[in-house]
Amino acid sequence: MKTTKEIKDHFSKDEIKILIEIIRGRQDFDVMETAIKDFYSDEFNVELNLSDKGEEWLRENILEKLEFDFEMGGLI
Repeated sequence: MKTTKEIKDHFSKDEIKILIEIIRGRQDFDVMETAIKDFYSDEFNVELNLSDKGEEWLRENILEKLEFDFEMGGLI
């Protein structure tokens, strides 16, 4: 789980607004895909997950993790 401090240290206020829009389904994941994957790179081995499960699996799991972290941090 990422803390609110980690989220705010990694993303700007404008990026956090976009991430909230992505979580709510109002913005496409692709808009910040690279930044989100970089943020969770310590928790998801992107290359391993892609070869084993596929891109869609990775997106779903990262998005789920992002939503959880934002909810727990009180950002949404």
